[in-house]
Amino acid sequence: MSKYLWVLDAGHGGVINGEYVTQGKRSPIWDDGSQYFEEVGNRNICNKLVQKLNKHDIECINIMEGINQDISLPERCAIANKIYDKNKNMIFISQHSNGFTKESANGFSIYTSRGETKSDQIATYFYESMEKEFPKHKSRKDYTDGDADKEANFYVLKHTKSPAILIENFFMTNYKESKQLMSQRFVNRIVESHYLAIKNIEDSETTFF
Repeated sequence: MSKYLWVLDAGHGGVINGEYVTQGKRSPIWDDGSQYFEEVGNRNICNKLVQKLNKHDIECINIMEGINQDISLPERCAIANKIYDKNKNMIFISQHSNGFTKESANGFSIYTSRGETKSDQIATYFYESMEKEFPKHKSRKDYTDGDADKEANFYVLKHTKSPAILIENFFMTNYKESKQLMSQRFVNRIVESHYLAIKNIEDSETTFF
């Protein structure tokens, strides 16, 4: 049995009848006609991570499994909090890809809610794992409060009862990273890095509850 219940959230959007129905949340259309749709990528990462965790008997739930349409942030938090009420060992992970007005913006980052929380150390495990897997990519951090995680009042971080992190898996608005996010080989590396972070947390003597 795993120590924690890992609850995964594929951030943003939905695909209905093969059509991406979310406003924005996509890369530019690149010169070769390709385009990255964030929610499609987020679901792909979550689905692959669930398969990996299940293979290694680490307990997890994908709250977007079987849901094609977009659901609101309050609905996502309500689902997560209902799970937490029955599983106080829960950790929440929301998967995203970043975007910016300048194509040059690049790298990965991990957010927690503001202030010193149990989520900070969890974020550090994920930073360490991603840095090992992606040493040539920029690791975007904020050491203002002494640890690496960036802090924000993102709804799913502020309103979930459990420890929670939000991972920005590179920039879909950066040509190179957008094209990498369209590569299943690259996505598999993201999934592997997240899995290893979870495994290291599971194996650690530190407890978050």
